[in-house]
Amino acid sequence: MLKKNLLLITLGLTLIPDLLLSTIPTIAAPTYNVAQFSLPRSTPRLFPRRRSLLRFKVPGIRGSRNLEAGAARGKCSPQDISGVLPPKPPKSAANQVPVELTVSDRPAFFVNVPQTSAQQAEFLLRDEAGEELLDKTLPLTASTGIMSYGLPGDFAGLEVGKKYQWRFSLLCDSTNGDRSGDPIASGWIERVELPTSVAEKLQKATPKQRLLIYAENGYWHDTLKALADLRAAYPNDLTVVRDWDDILRSVGLDAMSKQPLIPLNPTTASNQ
Repeated sequence: MLKKNLLLITLGLTLIPDLLLSTIPTIAAPTYNVAQFSLPRSTPRLFPRRRSLLRFKVPGIRGSRNLEAGAARGKCSPQDISGVLPPKPPKSAANQVPVELTVSDRPAFFVNVPQTSAQQAEFLLRDEAGEELLDKTLPLTASTGIMSYGLPGDFAGLEVGKKYQWRFSLLCDSTNGDRSGDPIASGWIERVELPTSVAEKLQKATPKQRLLIYAENGYWHDTLKALADLRAAYPNDLTVVRDWDDILRSVGLDAMSKQPLIPLNPTTASNQ
């Protein structure tokens, strides 16, 4: 009898877990697809790769200790105006004035005017001996900006191997002719022979490629002119705007990079 009871108890204990499990509702385990955790290959990058920066390659020191250059503040400009030029190389002598290179016979010149009340400016070009070659009066169409002036078509043009001084002045008192308070920016430029290898590349180059060639070979005025032409032709192209910003920053002219570009044309009254 005792063995029979023990057998029944054992069977009961064995059946109880099965009964309990059969009464608990089954919860389906979630299933996951491996593809849910991997991004499709066509997903675009959140941060596109930065394009390479456009940089100007400053050539070796090419200057003279017999030249003069500089900038001056005047009555109609609370801040100094200055040529848009690379800074003097650190290894140059204190009295050595840099001479920028160009391959153009009629290059363009760029001056940063932070603010002015002047209505006119004057552009003056002299040869190394001090002889005056060009004198133009330029009407100002804006009170601030990077103002550019290109040598006109009726000018004889710069000669290869010769240095020239240019000077840009704001005419504070154009009525009475008092020039003592005129702000002045000036610099030196030399036209150099274009190497055959570079000339061949320029002949086949697009406007953007031409810009890169000028910058790589150290032709400052040509680089700025090429960029200014691109900005005028494609005013809404952000890559051109960034190129302008990059080229100025590459020579430490960060503060000028956001200034608007203002092309200047001579008045009909100016001559020489």
